[in-house]
Amino acid sequence: MKVRSAPHRNIILFAFSALNGIAVTAPADSAQAQAVNTTQDDPDSTKRSKAPNRSATGKTSATTTSRKMALKNASASSANSTGAESIVVTGTMFRDKNLNSASPIEQITAKQLQQRGIKTVTDALQLLSSNGSGNLTNAFSANGAFAGGASAPSLRGLQTSATLVMMDGMRLSYYPAGDDGARNFVDTNWMPSSLVQTIDVQQDGGSALYGADAVAGVINMITREQIKGFEGNAEGGLTQGGYGGHQRLYANYGVGDVAKDGYNFYVNSEYQSDDMITNSQLGYPYNTSNITGIGGGNADGNLLGSDGIFTNAVTQTTGVTAQAVDSNGKALSGYQLLNPSSGCKGLSGAHSGYVAGTPTGSVSTLCQQDKVSKYGVISPYDRRVEATAHLTVRLGSRVKLVSMFTYSQNLSYYTGTPNAFYANTQSQLGTSEGVLAPAYLPNGSLNPNNPYASLGESAQLYGRFIDPTAETQFSQNYRGSIHLTGWEPSSWGGDWNYDSSFVGMNTDLSTKYSNNINIADLDYAIENGTYNFVDQAANSAAAKNAIAPTEIVHSNTEEYSWQASVTKGLTQLPGGMLNLAVGTNVRYEGFNAPNANPVDTTNVNNQYESINPFSAIGHRYVYSGYFELNAPIVKMLNADFQGRYDSYSTGFSHFSPKIGVTFKPTKEFMLRGTWSQGFQVPSFYETNGTTIGYTSYGPSNQTWINQHLNTNGTKDDYAQAYSLGGESVGNKNLKPMTNTTFTGGPVFHPVPWATFSAEYWYIREKNVIVSNPIPAATVASAYEALNTNRTVTIDGDTVIPDVADPLHPDAPRRAGIIESSYINANSMMTDGVDLNLSITHRLPGPLKMINWYSNGHATWVHRFNESIPGVGIERFAGTEGPWNTTSASGTPRWRANWQNTFTWNRLSTTFTVYYTSGYHGTAEDNDGPGTAGNCKYALYQDVSSFYPTQCNVRHFWDIDMTVNYQFNKQWAGYVNIYNLTDFKAPYDFGTYGSYLYNSSWAQNGVLGRAFRFGVTATL
Repeated sequence: MKVRSAPHRNIILFAFSALNGIAVTAPADSAQAQAVNTTQDDPDSTKRSKAPNRSATGKTSATTTSRKMALKNASASSANSTGAESIVVTGTMFRDKNLNSASPIEQITAKQLQQRGIKTVTDALQLLSSNGSGNLTNAFSANGAFAGGASAPSLRGLQTSATLVMMDGMRLSYYPAGDDGARNFVDTNWMPSSLVQTIDVQQDGGSALYGADAVAGVINMITREQIKGFEGNAEGGLTQGGYGGHQRLYANYGVGDVAKDGYNFYVNSEYQSDDMITNSQLGYPYNTSNITGIGGGNADGNLLGSDGIFTNAVTQTTGVTAQAVDSNGKALSGYQLLNPSSGCKGLSGAHSGYVAGTPTGSVSTLCQQDKVSKYGVISPYDRRVEATAHLTVRLGSRVKLVSMFTYSQNLSYYTGTPNAFYANTQSQLGTSEGVLAPAYLPNGSLNPNNPYASLGESAQLYGRFIDPTAETQFSQNYRGSIHLTGWEPSSWGGDWNYDSSFVGMNTDLSTKYSNNINIADLDYAIENGTYNFVDQAANSAAAKNAIAPTEIVHSNTEEYSWQASVTKGLTQLPGGMLNLAVGTNVRYEGFNAPNANPVDTTNVNNQYESINPFSAIGHRYVYSGYFELNAPIVKMLNADFQGRYDSYSTGFSHFSPKIGVTFKPTKEFMLRGTWSQGFQVPSFYETNGTTIGYTSYGPSNQTWINQHLNTNGTKDDYAQAYSLGGESVGNKNLKPMTNTTFTGGPVFHPVPWATFSAEYWYIREKNVIVSNPIPAATVASAYEALNTNRTVTIDGDTVIPDVADPLHPDAPRRAGIIESSYINANSMMTDGVDLNLSITHRLPGPLKMINWYSNGHATWVHRFNESIPGVGIERFAGTEGPWNTTSASGTPRWRANWQNTFTWNRLSTTFTVYYTSGYHGTAEDNDGPGTAGNCKYALYQDVSSFYPTQCNVRHFWDIDMTVNYQFNKQWAGYVNIYNLTDFKAPYDFGTYGSYLYNSSWAQNGVLGRAFRFGVTATL
């Protein structure tokens, strides 16, 4: 077993032990500028009088007496409510829930999550209409994700690193593996969903308050301030097909009442487990590589045609074969099974025929194999365990202390296609090609792994390791926070409000790679006969581990942040109090992700065949100051000014301004808009790391293809679509990306029970960081045109050739890896419109006992363009682009969700409709500007030569249903039905993030109808 460990600074939060072993939550400058919304709990709530406003944003100067009265009223109100929660406001430093925000903020409540059947924070964020291309889903973990075991949203399609994810207004540590091996992001899988009060999604730039990473927006999970008594939940379910088992449990227990007793202490624990789902469990065509039934071809390896000639050969399988070769590597025979008596056990059968490139008249026996059916995985096994301790204490009438400590672990596991015996190292520098099984072993005996040994001939072995590769990610999160808020009366203007908070978080990730072949160890076994290739099942665990040693890599990230702010009402304006807030923030970020598969310069063969080598190590301090000035100029016009200066110890600095304006001439109508500038610093990978990733590519140069044909004139297996590597090297001279954002639109509130809004948004980024501005397909095609087997440089990129074609070993090779460095090269812009509605009303006539709550969100992407010097403008909206990002999910123009809940007495039924529009199966970042929508450049050709022709991908509908019934005050039950109508996922042959469909938008369409049943208790 080989173990690589990151130096571990486990400064883990012992300071919080002094606070009863608990640590903190809730920020002060995490104020949540209220999203325009209507309550679903009481359709008549707008008729009630408002409680006195305790904030410095009040229209009159508050005296000490009035402030105490406000506290008394607030306490009384809290005592009479079910579960008083803290007021945390996103997008402003002023903690006044009555403010109308100029920023578009979508607020998802715990009640909405329950009604819609959403179980995790991850699911809630992935279902956002504003979540676009580059999103990281759990399903992609099993299909090639660098950051396996993690999930993250991508607001506006600007990738995971451009969305700042926080908890209670405080930052979180990065996941220790990069998205695409390049981008730092916050994993959302670990978050305790049973503690969610609201999830606030600020959908405009947030750098003016929160600093870097808030380019596309801010997501703030706000936790519950107090829990009284016991709450519990037990849930289970599976799909209609009988697979995809799911279990979920949580328990909360709290004592004390903040309003009455001055404190509340609660503990929480959650457990969730979801079974791995494989392609073999699904129906046709997702369970096979033979897709002739939908107009494609049969991609089974080693197919024997009616003419007695093999196609798709030589595909390596667990049925190991050998070919006699001379000292120059020239074939002397066909391919022969090492173990003819066992045939092709567990595969699709043994066949005998002719293989191109073998001597005329020779006969080869090969195993037919369906790799999709045998090894394909739809989604990984996932298990999450979490525990939290939370304390809220009132230190007198003016001060509140909140502390919180959370421990969470997430385990993800999935398997893959076994490694091959005829292969290169991951870097393409080492190889088993030409490493021959000798006729005689070092002890002088005939080699049992060589069927030609008695003839004195050497043999090249072709096959796969008997066990599938397996990858296990085990992440552990330790988070502690402490937050102090208070106020002091003032004899002028408004009261003084202050808050200070500290948060510390460590994320430890252990990644275990099993059954991955080390080429040097394999070469030794081939030459010395130390591994039984004839009957692999007869090998001991030690023999297997000798050629495929387990690799364990430990990575770690750290985040320590202190922030403090003061707010004050300065003077009265015609529209209300002029308020000023100032704050400061100091934080430390550490990142240590060692390389799991480095190149050994003393022995290039001493490297794994398929473990992606990516690494980044670094740390930085960030010093920030920020302010906000809120000016109610007149009663109908309010202006808000924000600004933040950030200075990084690594040499970056930036000032980010923001202006927000609301104009509300009547209570039924409001105009709002924001303008801001922000920035995004280069990731640790982009400045001090290396990454090799893969995308699909199909050779296109006909002259090159003509040298890689089967005997019948078809392309051999080597000339089919394959995984093309791209290596990116860090650049310490990178500059931060900068952006300008504008949002604006009307909000209509025509009646007390309905709100409608429309928002135009525009984002432009400069200094966009890219690793290879020239499309990889362009470079690979240029390499084919050179007709070479050497490493060459093309337009500044270094191209390393792949392993030789086993059928035509002397023919020119295909590109294996394209090496390039990160640079600031591009500019990017995107714009579109958000539409929102919220309705709470009783149905008319005889149905008046039924309360109807409707909440809908839709996002339309007008443009998503990237400008590349020397290349042109690449347009992605309505296509599969950007194709080289994360899972190749693409940029559908429309995404929408619409919830409708009907409540009658104790019964509540919710229908939620999800929609994603269709898109062109093309991508200009793969084929160049001007190719969008041109079927000549459809991506299916680059993913697989066996896919049917496809120019466009259809839209997808999904309807979920949840029924909740409250048996009594203590017990309730519910049923969730996902994909109620069993809509099928549209075929997508252009994505490499999943097989035949797009997991970002249509995962439920592949899984089919699914059910979950649960019961909750409140005691």
